[in-house]
Amino acid sequence: MAVAETTNGTVAPADEAGIVARSTGPLVGFVMSVIGILGAVVLFPEQASPRGALVVPALVLAAAIIIVPVMRGLTGAVTRMNAENFVAFGFVFWLLLDLIQGAYDLRDASDDALKLALIAVGLSSAAMWLGVAGRPWRLPRGIADLASSPLDNKTIGRLVPVCFVLGMLNYAYAVDFDIPVMFSYLGEQRWSAPWGRAQLGGWGSFIDQMPYFGYVLPSLTAVLIMRRGFAFQTWLAIVMSAIMLAFLSQGGGRRMIGVTCGAAIIVWVQSQSSLNVRKVLTAGVALVGLLWVMQFMLNIRTVGYTEFVSRGESEYDYLHVDDNFLRLAQVIQLVPAQRDYVYFQQLIFTAVRPVPRVFWPGKPIDPGFDLPSEVGMKGVSLSTSIIGEWYLSFGWIAVVFGGWLHGRLAGAANTLRTISDQANPIVFALVVMVLFSGMRSMQDLVIMSYALVAWWGANRLARKKALPQR
Repeated sequence: MAVAETTNGTVAPADEAGIVARSTGPLVGFVMSVIGILGAVVLFPEQASPRGALVVPALVLAAAIIIVPVMRGLTGAVTRMNAENFVAFGFVFWLLLDLIQGAYDLRDASDDALKLALIAVGLSSAAMWLGVAGRPWRLPRGIADLASSPLDNKTIGRLVPVCFVLGMLNYAYAVDFDIPVMFSYLGEQRWSAPWGRAQLGGWGSFIDQMPYFGYVLPSLTAVLIMRRGFAFQTWLAIVMSAIMLAFLSQGGGRRMIGVTCGAAIIVWVQSQSSLNVRKVLTAGVALVGLLWVMQFMLNIRTVGYTEFVSRGESEYDYLHVDDNFLRLAQVIQLVPAQRDYVYFQQLIFTAVRPVPRVFWPGKPIDPGFDLPSEVGMKGVSLSTSIIGEWYLSFGWIAVVFGGWLHGRLAGAANTLRTISDQANPIVFALVVMVLFSGMRSMQDLVIMSYALVAWWGANRLARKKALPQR
């Protein structure tokens, strides 16, 4: 009996019986993740720390994690754009890609810790697929209402300038609205600009959040390209998006560019009535271009564009992500053997992130564990991925819970596709990129969600006159 997958995790039979069966996708994803763990352990080398030693185990585990998204894409299933597919690729991108490339040696962690880190990635992925298998959680009403509000051309015409002006406000304010001076900082390194934020913010932290309004400009531009082609309004949106992205890039935050442009690519794909080879290749080229831009940002953010051009060479011979896997292994090696779990400190530190420090001067400034100090690199920023943060909290049970929670959130996000469809795909695209970037850390999961709040606020401003009066 032929079946067709639906976006909410079920399969609709093609015959006349009309029986609806639950999709086997999450189950296959779970089983393959477990098989991937076993394969990575069996293929684990005697000496794991030399550069490139974990290429094969990482490839096996990565293939097992993403086999369901890949098969969905190849077969054209309607679930090919589901949120869990992007989360699955997030495991590979944030944790396994450096290993697959043989980017650096892993001598700063023991072989046992490296093996356990591979197991942690596989366990979290397996739990994620289990989370997707359950009935989706109900969406917050505000997000559901926003996703169900159609984006007509008149509304988009209001949203583009509103998001641009609000998004650029922080940069203009920092130079007393001297626009030529503001643009002069684009070629400088990330710390030279006057809009850089201090570690502990004050009242100025409120205006520091304004760039989040600009996160949706590329997505709005993608919608305009689909609906109106390259008309004057579209070119205006392209120029505004380019300016916004240039200033976001100056700050050196590659995740910001990844979220904004990644969401635009998803919006463009979602807006297609059908996909053919040409459109798939277009999306692929856009993705490769995005990765190139993010790599380029890494080269210029500490020295500036001018210095990089004069130097004429890159510091990296591979696609650099983060050394998350190595840091995850170090956390597993240190905790609980040398340091105790932080328990709820990590969760509280993340949960109170949106609370302005001016209202709570004693707000926690760390999660109770400083990995850079523990490994002799005090003063630098190290990321362990969200898996490392869950492990740091309660150990292995938290790794499983965290993966399951990510799956539950992905399942809830999938309902946005049925709500918005092609009429308003931006909310779904933003949520997907929040979940993808959130694989890097709990903080990113919270911080990138600010873009959703900004999108809601911009809609409130722009739709006030655009919606018909009752």
